[in-house]
Amino acid sequence: QQCPDSWLKFTSPRSSCGKKSGARCDSLKITTSGASYQTVCGRFRGYQYRTPDGFNPAGTIETHYVDGVSVTYGTPGSRHHVYTYTVGHEETSSGVSCPCAGGNAPPNFVGSDYHCESGNPGPGDVSLLMYSSDVLWDRQQCGGGESTCCNP
Repeated sequence: QQCPDSWLKFTSPRSSCGKKSGARCDSLKITTSGASYQTVCGRFRGYQYRTPDGFNPAGTIETHYVDGVSVTYGTPGSRHHVYTYTVGHEETSSGVSCPCAGGNAPPNFVGSDYHCESGNPGPGDVSLLMYSSDVLWDRQQCGGGESTCCNP
């Protein structure tokens, strides 16, 4: 598996790619080389690390609005939302979990075009943990209050 140049490669406990330490946001630009398209297809495989906060109610499409993956098109300053994959702190109710488990609602521009899941069955401190046994956004192990956000 190769990672985009600006991302880090992790080998333990699972082989994965991630943003550099301290980076709030990191982008991966995929060009269409001028080809037109009507549908975007893809797959994200993620693992929860530490304490993600779900949606940031103060964020915009141009700023940090989610702990997770945002799929957009356009250029900076004129991005358009396609879909968001977000990560909540834990599967049970918490102010920083998935919206359906008591977390912040998604920004208006996201609407219902999102999927939220947590790798932490909770409750508990996750400050130093990577939850590698629960792949995110696969519609599996969707317990607690997150179940309706995890199976949209």
